[in-house]
Amino acid sequence: MIIHTLGPESTDSYAAAKTLINSEEDDIVGYPSFDTILHELENLKGDCVLFPVAFQSARRSYGWKEFNYDHWEQIELMQVFAKKTKPMVLIRNNARRENSAMIHPATTIFLQKYLQQEKETIPITYTDSKVKAWTAFQKKGLKYTIISEDIYDKEKCDDYQLIERYEPEMVWCLYKIKDEEEKIK
Repeated sequence: MIIHTLGPESTDSYAAAKTLINSEEDDIVGYPSFDTILHELENLKGDCVLFPVAFQSARRSYGWKEFNYDHWEQIELMQVFAKKTKPMVLIRNNARRENSAMIHPATTIFLQKYLQQEKETIPITYTDSKVKAWTAFQKKGLKYTIISEDIYDKEKCDDYQLIERYEPEMVWCLYKIKDEEEKIK
């Protein structure tokens, strides 16, 4: 079984896919975004794709629900399982250059709740993964981001402050992309 999902290996999706590997013939292919997987769907016939139900495109109003309904004739739901996400952390840059945030769309509710609690309003930009959000946050000197805790190196982050920590459970859906013969049945 070949599983196509969000990469790199540090993403929650890749970690969830690893739990499905049962033999040496199984493999995981990581993508820079779920949008890239959707663009390649026609080329993945016979393989599997793994999506969290929290999937939300950073580029358009399209998520897991839309994928499930949009491609219902092309896909077969093989497995549904629950697994905690990696612990996530909300980070504030105390030496920020820009008063804005970069996050993955699936983490929006966490940042919105925090900003509401603090009575703060800032622009939020979305990206394809928490890994990309972390890179942009550091490079641009943004005020907030939410990332997987395992990529946060406290030793190298003097100006960064860990504000909150989250570890929700996620529902994952493993789909097989039907080949032409399977679509006819």
